Amino acid sequence: MDEKLLNKGMKRLIRLCWFAYSMSYIGRLNFSACMAEIMAAEGITKVYAGSVGTGFLACYGVGQLVNGLLGDRVSPKKMVGFGLLGAGCANILMGLNTAPALMIAVWCLNGWFQSMLWSPIIRCFSRWLPKDRQQKAGVRLASTIPAGTIASYVLSSAVLSVAGWRPVFLAGGALLIFASAVWFSGISGIADYIACMEAAAPADGRAATGAGAAPTGKPRGLLGLIAGTGLVFAVAGILFNGILKDGVTLWVPAFITESFGVAPSIAAALSVLMPVVSLTGAYAAVWLNKKTNNEMATVGVLFLVSTASFVFLYLFGDIHIVFTAVLFAVSLASMLGVNSMLLTFIPLRFGSLGKSASVTGFLNACSYFASALSSVSIGLIAGSKGWNATVLSWLAVALAGAAAGFAGKRFWGRGRRRIADGR
Repeated sequence: MDEKLLNKGMKRLIRLCWFAYSMSYIGRLNFSACMAEIMAAEGITKVYAGSVGTGFLACYGVGQLVNGLLGDRVSPKKMVGFGLLGAGCANILMGLNTAPALMIAVWCLNGWFQSMLWSPIIRCFSRWLPKDRQQKAGVRLASTIPAGTIASYVLSSAVLSVAGWRPVFLAGGALLIFASAVWFSGISGIADYIACMEAAAPADGRAATGAGAAPTGKPRGLLGLIAGTGLVFAVAGILFNGILKDGVTLWVPAFITESFGVAPSIAAALSVLMPVVSLTGAYAAVWLNKKTNNEMATVGVLFLVSTASFVFLYLFGDIHIVFTAVLFAVSLASMLGVNSMLLTFIPLRFGSLGKSASVTGFLNACSYFASALSSVSIGLIAGSKGWNATVLSWLAVALAGAAAGFAGKRFWGRGRRRIADGR
């Protein structure tokens, strides 16, 4: 294929993946943005509201594990497209549902379909992009999280202020179904480019690197890779990251609403500030990683930044609502950087072994199992002990994450060399 057409195909692929994952957040974070309004309108408790979030995260975590393993075998075109379509339908069901008892079941369904996106997208990058373009694409992909978060909170805030919580889910569902149609159409439009990259890729599923050399040594399963490459420390790091990135994010609007007595729509609007700042997290992580030359060392430093933000939140978090939002934003920016290292940059290194989607799915599953537990746990702690005790628990988690990152630095350095050598 002509080089100009190859470059055009690469750019279209990156844009499609970016669009698909950004749009998924519209149908994911809308429950968080609407939580205070739902509790007030439907008369449900904090514990039950947290359980809805837990159900989503638990199904998302199981789905990540299952769909991650499938992602190295099933076409990304089908998995991503049907994932967006299913998530859109689940959101519409949530908006139409009039029985609070069914909220958990509907949101669990949404969690499963949402889990069909990230691992196949990482596989798209590891198999359909040259190696020298993968990391740059990975940085762009990291920006989908803040971009999608901003879109979700802006849409939720606007609709909440004029129409209540149900239309928020109806609008989100319609947009996800639209995104599914765009994905199927867009991937079909670059079929020639994909066929060219598939022809250049080795038969075992490793990404084309231009060198064409197959790694030596016996192929290992996922558990063997975890044990033999230092990935176990990444597992610990992603557990703590899941608690802070997703568990905390779920409760930020409620924290702001209760701490400062503002309307839920105002809290959702103010929450937009956080992903705007957190957008810097991925780029800061890439810059820091060039200095440390070790993803786990970068993870340790970023967890320390998050620790500092929680210290200030505990001591001075009641001074002003904007200051509180900024502190949350700094912490979440750090967590986005950690997330980029653990769920994008580290898994891409396994592309040469044909295991990028499996590693991504496993790590993402660990992240969301932790998120599921933290979602309801935060509700219990906040309801019984108050927000100060809750912030202290977040601080302890951030410190544990820093310890995991620094402890894994040496082991991952060795493991990375083994992966490069195909051992």
